[in-house]
Amino acid sequence: MRAKLTSVFLCMMFFGVLLVPTLNPASARSVHETAEYDLFPQGELTNPADWSLQATTSFTSQPATYTDTMVADQRITMVHQRPQNLDSMDYWGTNSPTESDNVVGSPDGLFAWSTGPVMSVDGFDFSASTQYVITSVDVLVAFKITDSLSIDSVRLSMDWSNGTDIMRTWSNTNGAVDHINNSAYRLSISSVDDWSWSMLSSIGLTMDYVSVGQTDDARLELDAIGIEVTMETAWYGGEVAQAVSTASGHDMPIQEIDMSQGEYNGMSLSVCGLESTDTSTIGSWTSAALQRPAEQYFGRIHFDVNESGTEGNVSVQYATSADGESFSAFAMHNTDALPMTEYLKVRVLTDTSCITSVRVDVNDPTLSIAGRIYGDGSGIDGNYSRWTLSVGGSTVANLPVSVGQFNHQIPIGAYMSPGQTELSIMVKTWFTWDSDGSASTTALEVNSIDVSGGFDIFYDEDPICQLVGDQQLSEDGGGIFVPLLTRCTDDRTDPTLLNVEFENSQPDLVDVSLNQGEVRVSLLSEQSGSAQILLTVSDEAGNSHVESFNIIVDSIDDAPVLNEFPSLVRVEHAVATPLSFIWSDVDTIPADLTISSNKTWVEVDLINSSLLITAPTPGYTSVKLTLCDQTTCVDRVLDLDVRSLPDLRIESVVVGEGSADGTFVELSEVELGSYVTTRVYVANDGFINAEMVTIRCTVNGMVGDIATITTLEPGAMSIATCEFQAPYQGQLLRIEAIVDGGEIIDEGDETNNEGSVNLILIESTVIDDVSSDEGISTTTIWIISILVLVAIIGGFTFFAPAKIRKYE
Repeated sequence: MRAKLTSVFLCMMFFGVLLVPTLNPASARSVHETAEYDLFPQGELTNPADWSLQATTSFTSQPATYTDTMVADQRITMVHQRPQNLDSMDYWGTNSPTESDNVVGSPDGLFAWSTGPVMSVDGFDFSASTQYVITSVDVLVAFKITDSLSIDSVRLSMDWSNGTDIMRTWSNTNGAVDHINNSAYRLSISSVDDWSWSMLSSIGLTMDYVSVGQTDDARLELDAIGIEVTMETAWYGGEVAQAVSTASGHDMPIQEIDMSQGEYNGMSLSVCGLESTDTSTIGSWTSAALQRPAEQYFGRIHFDVNESGTEGNVSVQYATSADGESFSAFAMHNTDALPMTEYLKVRVLTDTSCITSVRVDVNDPTLSIAGRIYGDGSGIDGNYSRWTLSVGGSTVANLPVSVGQFNHQIPIGAYMSPGQTELSIMVKTWFTWDSDGSASTTALEVNSIDVSGGFDIFYDEDPICQLVGDQQLSEDGGGIFVPLLTRCTDDRTDPTLLNVEFENSQPDLVDVSLNQGEVRVSLLSEQSGSAQILLTVSDEAGNSHVESFNIIVDSIDDAPVLNEFPSLVRVEHAVATPLSFIWSDVDTIPADLTISSNKTWVEVDLINSSLLITAPTPGYTSVKLTLCDQTTCVDRVLDLDVRSLPDLRIESVVVGEGSADGTFVELSEVELGSYVTTRVYVANDGFINAEMVTIRCTVNGMVGDIATITTLEPGAMSIATCEFQAPYQGQLLRIEAIVDGGEIIDEGDETNNEGSVNLILIESTVIDDVSSDEGISTTTIWIISILVLVAIIGGFTFFAPAKIRKYE
């Protein structure tokens, strides 16, 4: 683990981490698909209930008499069906050929009577009406038959340019016939002839009382005879038909251009909007770059001015770009549709007007209407009969009512507003007539209404996940699992299929991964500090939820560790004995650790992890070691078995022979095949006796002799003698002595138990006079030597087990 940080550094790191924002807003949604949208589905004219219809008299709310509006058979029909305008006028005779004066003129109560003579009237004056079309003609007779007629009769006859005819006869009446005091008698003569005004002027009418002269006692009283002509007369009027429908629930394809952004050159934003800073000069404002909506195109640019301004002194320019960086030169916009471009900048220029709004429509929204005007159209005033189209209450077309087909496409983006979700369209027709009185039928028929430009962009939205949030853990604690995918939603991708990625600023502190839909945070061993994790949750389209959160691992001061010692450690009394030990502290450097012992004869080296024990007293004892960091101490007990041991040491190996004065003379060379005496000086540097000490002598690697020292006291030195015959050939003799070669005796130091000496082999000196006694002596010596060797080996075998059992 890293070294423990200082408190100041930890505080600085902690507060620095807290300044990192939790949520990264850089992610964005993407376009999934686009589609056209019918802004005015009512234009299909399939449902009459979608339309509000009315027909009124012009400039009033009174219902129209001759005009009707209907939606049927997938069409709007506005029918103006005007009948004949008829007026009737009575023309009374102005002359009586029979000089029946009281019958001339209109009825006035004065009459002439007759019981036999005829009474005639003519001189009908139609001169004031000859311009009108005659539709019907009636004869009017104001007369009275004073009594019933049984055998007499009264006849009405008519003379005209085409003939003479008796029009009516009254006879066999049950009583008087009175058409003087009541209304005049009316007789239609319309069917008699195809009347013209000149023919009517030739008419003469005669009333004749035909008397048989017997029983009837009645007379004919005649007040007046006239002709009533019904004719078409001129008239005028106006009626209005309208149909209106409103579509709602969808944004209009138009964008407001933010006038608070862009470049100002002699213009600024004021309370009313954009206006020139100096009305004597023309200022300009250039918008920021606009990007067209996905798979759509820019239509036309529109602007509004305040009430006191005029559009005439405002000009609009535009520039296009494919990348949003490099733009074309600005061109004048003349209300035509813009060219296809990915990016657009708009520039407006004015001196005195205040511009309140600048907009650009999308897809050039256009109202298309098709239909016809049919009928005879007679009597329709061409100047005052119009049909109009209105969008949102604004008239977008004003067209004459003239018979024929029509198909119009009208841009209507100027009549839309950003944020507007309703589109109202009204078709209205003014039927204004100035007619000669004849009947007429005129109708406007709309077969389709369509508004283009609507669109929908379906986005693949970013996944939405509840925040993981900052996590605070402890160094020696466990990790955590935080639910993630079960708390994520996406509009198109199943949460289980979301892709999760982590960016870990401190991978040596924590391991962060996704495990079965959960964020798994695993702590690395003995680590503390802070890590910033950048979590990205992506859907199949690459849209993402991004969160940055912190993992803070608090440092825990771990106690130092001092490993256990063996259950019993054997050391030699009064001899410095090294002993290694194992310790650790994961968060403290050795310089900040201390170790101590409760025994002064124990030296502790923490850096080299070793003890140097010099036990002053034999026996069993314990040593307590204490290891401390800056906050915690641990103890460990070392149990010792302190023993006093001999320490055998070969002081020297000497080869020699006895002299005449009894001294032992050291040799440096020996004869080949001669008998050699070797003295081995063995010392006991220990504190107790060494018993049955064996010394093995080897000659050039082969055992030559074994000697034994029965008891060797502490501090004493003893001599062991080995005898053997030198080889018969060779040049060098190496004699090695090993004390306690079988390590039967426990010693404080087993490394000083060997010694050696090297001698030169020389040729033996030849003596011719050799007695037989010497030969026998040599043989005897060999036999004795073999017997002694067997005895020594037997003694070694007997005593060795006892010594081993003594020290175990």
